[in-house]
Amino acid sequence: MQCIALLDDTEFDHSPLDAVENELAALDAAEGEAVRRQRDQAAAAEQERLANLRQTLTVVEENRLEAVDRAEKAARDLCDALKEVRARSADGTRLLRALGVRPAVLLDVFETEFRMSLRLAAAIKPLVGLGRRFGQITFPEGRSPYDKPWRAEEQALANPDISRALKGSS
Repeated sequence: MQCIALLDDTEFDHSPLDAVENELAALDAAEGEAVRRQRDQAAAAEQERLANLRQTLTVVEENRLEAVDRAEKAARDLCDALKEVRARSADGTRLLRALGVRPAVLLDVFETEFRMSLRLAAAIKPLVGLGRRFGQITFPEGRSPYDKPWRAEEQALANPDISRALKGSS
């Protein structure tokens, strides 16, 4: 219609076109606003996700440090206990010999350390698996009978000698 009016050199009413152009401009602006809002929502969601990850990291780090504390305490307690096992085994060997019993199972330092190292390797096996390594430490193969309860096995090993000593027979 506008082309015809131009060719005919007549007047053309632009108000309907202006209204349509205004409506298209409003739709374009609305679409731009919708995209901006989506970006803002996505940015807010990402900030919330990062804040949640930071909060989770804080909890995870606290739990990790608590586990480190427990591991350190357990390692130091194990060290103290193994020192005591070694010392008490040496005491037991001396007492058996003083009572005239030649121990069939040696409770001396070397034998005790050997058995306890294999018991420790068997206890650590679930941590290290078939690789037998934990960082810089390589463990021997943890195998039976060293994977059984330590006290019962140590008692069974020493009991015949101790029974002979307590009965007064050599």
